[in-house]
Amino acid sequence: MFSLGNFFLVGFVSHLISALVGGGGLISLPTMLLMGIPIHSAIAADKFGAAISTLLTSIESLRKKEIKMSEITIILIIGFLSGLTGGFVANELSAQFLNYVAISLMTFAFAMSFFTSNYFGHATKITNKKKVYPLLFSVGFYDGIFGPGSSTLSIYVLSNDRLTYFKAVTLTRISLLAWCSGALISYISSGVMIWSIAFSIMAGAILGGFAGVYLSKRINVKYIKHVLRLMTLIIIIQLILKVV
Repeated sequence: MFSLGNFFLVGFVSHLISALVGGGGLISLPTMLLMGIPIHSAIAADKFGAAISTLLTSIESLRKKEIKMSEITIILIIGFLSGLTGGFVANELSAQFLNYVAISLMTFAFAMSFFTSNYFGHATKITNKKKVYPLLFSVGFYDGIFGPGSSTLSIYVLSNDRLTYFKAVTLTRISLLAWCSGALISYISSGVMIWSIAFSIMAGAILGGFAGVYLSKRINVKYIKHVLRLMTLIIIIQLILKVV
């Protein structure tokens, strides 16, 4: 038997980390699997929690005018379509293939973090839209079919457009909202959702998400790139262990 309180804790910790540097799914999904939750039900519950958490933090960011609806509309559309597409494609691809894709993406991001000088900046708006939007669609598609490290990849994409750390985190959570909303359509329609677990994850995710956003305003950005690299390396190691 599992305790719903445990799922609340899983949601809180994973979304606190995810709001700061991404990679929270590496905590929530393996933990739920160890607790005996079927893989598709675990993914569905995690995406439900992420969708509600990011919705509320996004509304708060809009209320505080940290973001404008005009600047996130296209991100929401791109994210929803990519997440929806990825969610329906998920059943057509093997888990092993998805692991190899994830390892390749995360290794590339990790390597680029050392070779690029464009690592966060002072911009508050996306400037290179022709590059950033297709990359965000790709990340959203990947999130819809699998997901580990998608928020981390998004932060890399936005940091290389010289956005501030806080702006990159905020727009990543907007993207995550759209990705999860799109992917949830396929998971809910397939009947794999265990609603009691989903709502427990959601409650923890809401508190964890707000805590992460609060901390992201106060963390010195010079430390973030090191934490981001560490989380990326952890993601790569865990994915490699899954395929060997």
